[in-house]
Amino acid sequence: MASVLLSEAEKVYILHGVQDDLRCDGRGCEDYRCIEVETDVVSNTTGSARVKIGHTDVLVGVKAEMGTPKLESPNEGYLEFFADCSANATPEFEGRGGEELGTEIAHVLYKIFDNKSSLDRKSLCIQPREHCWVLYVDVLLLECGGNLFDTISIAVKAALFNARIPKVRILEDDEGAKDFELSDDPYDCMRLNVANVPCIVTLSRIGHRQVVDATLQEEACSLASLLVSVTSTGILTFMRKLGSGSLDPESIFEMIETGKRVAKSLHVSLQSVLNQEESLGKKRQKIGFLR
Repeated sequence: MASVLLSEAEKVYILHGVQDDLRCDGRGCEDYRCIEVETDVVSNTTGSARVKIGHTDVLVGVKAEMGTPKLESPNEGYLEFFADCSANATPEFEGRGGEELGTEIAHVLYKIFDNKSSLDRKSLCIQPREHCWVLYVDVLLLECGGNLFDTISIAVKAALFNARIPKVRILEDDEGAKDFELSDDPYDCMRLNVANVPCIVTLSRIGHRQVVDATLQEEACSLASLLVSVTSTGILTFMRKLGSGSLDPESIFEMIETGKRVAKSLHVSLQSVLNQEESLGKKRQKIGFLR
C-alpha cells in the first residue's frame, strides 16, 4: 500500500491535532472528506461506478455472465472478486508490486459478502442446479491517497446498484429440450437490492483517539487500524485489524461503536446520491472517462 515519510515534528503536529478533534484539513475525527460518486461510467459492463475520496480514486465494473451454481448452494448465484492495482496509483505497484494488495482486497470483499443477508443471491438463480448469474466484480485502483478499503466498498455498492441484469426466459420445445432467451430491451432487466450491502469503515488509532477516512499522512502516524463492515441498519458483518500495533479490548469496542455510527450516516448519504442520480435518467451529464 502507498506510504509517505514524515518527520517526527510532522507526526507530533498531526497527533496533537487529532487529540483536539481538529485534523490538518479542518475535519473532525469522525468526518469524511468530500466523496465523489459517479455510476454508469463504463459502457461495456452490467454496472459500473467510480468513487473518489481525496486523492484515492477507484473504478469498479460488474459483469454478469451465466454459469453453474455451486454444489453447496444449488439455488443461488454468486460473486467473484478481482482487484488490480495500477502502477499509476503509486510506483510501489510497478511490476508485481500490487499483487499482494490486490489479493488482500479481493479476500476482504469475499468476507464481507460471505453471508446470506448482504445480497439476495437467490435472485441470481436462473434454474436450480443448472444455471445462474455469476457477477464478476473487478476493482481497479487508479490512485491511492489513503482510506482505500472504504473507497472500494462504496464503489462496489454503487456499481451493484447500477447493475442491470437482462431478464431470462426459459423456453421448452415439444421434446423437452430447454433454451434460454435473453431480453434485449435495456429496460426489461433485473435490478439488485443493495439495501443490505455493507460499507467498510476504517478507523485508524492515533494517540488515544481514532479517526475515520485517514489520509496517507495520518495512516503513517497510526500503528493499528480496525476495519469494520457495517450494513445500513448498523449490523456488523466483518471486522479485521490492520497494522503492526495492538489494540486493547476497550478501544476495540469503542471503535466498533464509532464505526457503526459513522456507517449509518454514510449509507444514508450514499443511497440519497444514488437515488438522485438515478432520477435524472438520460438528463444526467456523464463525465466518465470511459464512455
